[in-house]
Amino acid sequence: MVTIRQKLVSSSQAAKITNGKNNAKKYIVVHETDNTNVGADADAHARLQINGNSRDASWHWQVDDHEAIQSFEHYWECWGAGTYLGNAQGIQVEICVNSDGDYKKAVENAASLIAKILKDENISIQNVVQHHYFSGKNCPRNIRAGKITWTNFLQMITSNETPKPEKPPTETMKYRIVTGTYSTRNAASSVLNIMQKQFGWVAYIEQDGTRYRVKTGTFTGITAAKNAENKIKASKLAQVTYIIEA
Repeated sequence: MVTIRQKLVSSSQAAKITNGKNNAKKYIVVHETDNTNVGADADAHARLQINGNSRDASWHWQVDDHEAIQSFEHYWECWGAGTYLGNAQGIQVEICVNSDGDYKKAVENAASLIAKILKDENISIQNVVQHHYFSGKNCPRNIRAGKITWTNFLQMITSNETPKPEKPPTETMKYRIVTGTYSTRNAASSVLNIMQKQFGWVAYIEQDGTRYRVKTGTFTGITAAKNAENKIKASKLAQVTYIIEA
């Protein structure tokens, strides 16, 4: 399993280089950085984003031969796919191609990361697509040229989907549920009241610009979090919900 860490872009910065927080998360869009400079690894690209990218571009993950670094939570609509639909529905993953890195290992790490995202977000392998799928751009360039074929890449992902017995269970991880926004604090308070008094949950209100969200306390394990999310939807408390790592 690839080493994963977060170096998240601030919400104020993210608001400038995304379309907001309503990503449908239907696709995983695979890119290559096209930056072959020495040192242009995952950490360098994560620092580029967190320090303020000079280009009108953003992506959720960057992966090299050592690690995968997350810059944006998946609910952000990053500017990576080149089309509105690709940005509004895609989780963008950039594979580093720095000349001092091991490209094959970076691709293997990307496959491992994507297998995890598929499971976490309940996305089908059929919805793992190239950047080219949305915009026609020749990206990911090396994969499209056959350095590692797309078929082989998808096979790498599916081989990672089978859990290995020696791996510890992931149900110890903590998650929260975040609702979409409500136009008034009173509307959010009504939802909060039901969560606290009827469901017995810890929950609170967060302001998002001129609107409001409700965020729950933590649930242990993705199964518990998804059950809580289903309960919110079944009670019609929110049309849009997100599961985030605590």
